[in-house]
Amino acid sequence: MVTTQLQPRTIALETPHYVVRTLEPGDATETWRDWLVDPQTARNLNARPERLSAEAVQAYIAGFNRTTAHLLGIFQKGTGRLVGIRAVYVDPKRSEFLVNVLVGEKDARDKSARAESRQAVYRYFFEQMNLQTARCAVVATNKSVLDGLAKRGWVETRVETRPNAAGDGTINLHNFRLPRDVWQRRWANGEPS
Repeated sequence: MVTTQLQPRTIALETPHYVVRTLEPGDATETWRDWLVDPQTARNLNARPERLSAEAVQAYIAGFNRTTAHLLGIFQKGTGRLVGIRAVYVDPKRSEFLVNVLVGEKDARDKSARAESRQAVYRYFFEQMNLQTARCAVVATNKSVLDGLAKRGWVETRVETRPNAAGDGTINLHNFRLPRDVWQRRWANGEPS
């Protein structure tokens, strides 16, 4: 397998309704700090419901090296409002990337933020970075995302049991992969991936 060569990069992508770009410390908005207060949001991320401090969000942003770890904001065009984030972790030896997404603003959920940013991010990491496989993990209780992955050609690879961040027992985490050739075929046919 060919190892993908990486260099630090600042990413900026556009979709019809959003700008998806590398986050900076100044992007640690007040509303972002409240995203995990919602119990359902925290549960879907296997996190404890809590309000984050400005320092915690800035430290989180600073933890991404822009080489093997990228933190991208999903900003509404026109308003510039941050509605979500995508964390992308690159494994150059395996030529794959793991993607996590959170649309934190409730009024932006079930709209186009997730889908539009997904297409732009996958296209960038598959085509611009020449990676071969996308990966993701979803908690078992997030049925809508699990159903969507199956419809879009993702293949389940394993189920892991992890401690529940809420402190009560364990949760199941479903792991999936999407090969580049499957993504390319679906993209060429205008199908969502």
